[in-house]
Amino acid sequence: MSDFVFKHFTIRQQLNAMKIGTDSVLLGCLLKTNNASHILDIGTGTGLLALMLAQRTEAIIDAVEIDEQAATEAGFNFKQSKWANRITLHHSSIQQFCEGNTAQFDLIVANPPYYPFAKHAAIHQANRSVARQTNSLSFDELIQCLLKLLSPQGSCWLILPIEEGTHFIELANNNGLHLQHCIYIKPKHHKASNRMVLQLGRICNVFAEQTFVVYEDDGTPTASYKNIAADFYIGKQFAIAGKESIH
Repeated sequence: MSDFVFKHFTIRQQLNAMKIGTDSVLLGCLLKTNNASHILDIGTGTGLLALMLAQRTEAIIDAVEIDEQAATEAGFNFKQSKWANRITLHHSSIQQFCEGNTAQFDLIVANPPYYPFAKHAAIHQANRSVARQTNSLSFDELIQCLLKLLSPQGSCWLILPIEEGTHFIELANNNGLHLQHCIYIKPKHHKASNRMVLQLGRICNVFAEQTFVVYEDDGTPTASYKNIAADFYIGKQFAIAGKESIH
């Protein structure tokens, strides 16, 4: 597969089992950075989320990736970017990173594995399995890492399918991480929501809730999707007249 070219960076994804998809782009666009100064990207894959956040902030970013080939490719993508001096790659599981790390982060992002192994055992490609199945990173393990790594005022943003996201919210709440914002993602206006973008943190407030529609019925991006993605995508379908791109 050829490189994926964005406005301000390019992603090489020949070695990665999980190619660039709408989920990560939506997460990278929809999350609130809240002037974060230290960001952690869990399971960086191609490095897309780390690069999107480097573009959106002035933060120092740590990116963790367990798969060797994915880590190699993410490292290449970081080095080729204009923000190489602000992004550090860690070839490690998040569990190992968590054990050896004393820093705390005011923003943590993840597009985590969510399929239980027994439920989706047909995913045979080993590195794709690691990226999508929870046998290498269970929700419980992820939550424990978040509890250790998240600063008192910080927030974690994730994207998950509806069923798995609902389960994650319950587990997180039982362990002292509270839902602060929930964005239901609908692929088209007439379709049911199939993803949730979640913001969680230690502070327990009344959470905000909204719905976001990605595509019109004819497959073109909605005005809302254009608005959040125009600073990243090159395609004319995302162009917004008079909108200046961010750097």
